[in-house]
Amino acid sequence: MRSHSFIEFVLAVAERHYARSASRAMLAWYRRVRRRNEQLNGRSLYERILVERSGLDPMAAAGILVRSEQSFCEWPVRRQLRYRDVVHYVLVEEYLDSHRTLRGTLTNMGAVVSRVIPPEL
Repeated sequence: MRSHSFIEFVLAVAERHYARSASRAMLAWYRRVRRRNEQLNGRSLYERILVERSGLDPMAAAGILVRSEQSFCEWPVRRQLRYRDVVHYVLVEEYLDSHRTLRGTLTNMGAVVSRVIPPEL
């Protein structure tokens, strides 16, 4: 039993490291794309970031925005999509895609994201 908790500890540390470094990278993408496209904001900016960062087509990027909004902006109170929501959704999705044997995460990645991505984004 003790080794199982050690494995969980190591996994949780790795998840936090991933969430922190990936959040920083996503913040850098935000700043880079925003600087080049000052006329873009909100959803159009987020979509452009996803297209440039991941090589997605605009329709696929728009789908990620819809799923981000459904995951974080509809309950308990409806609110506007923020970049922070998109980053949270993308990081969890990419992490789980790269670790297919996991059923979830041990880390609250949203808490890590919110320490890196400013609240106004």
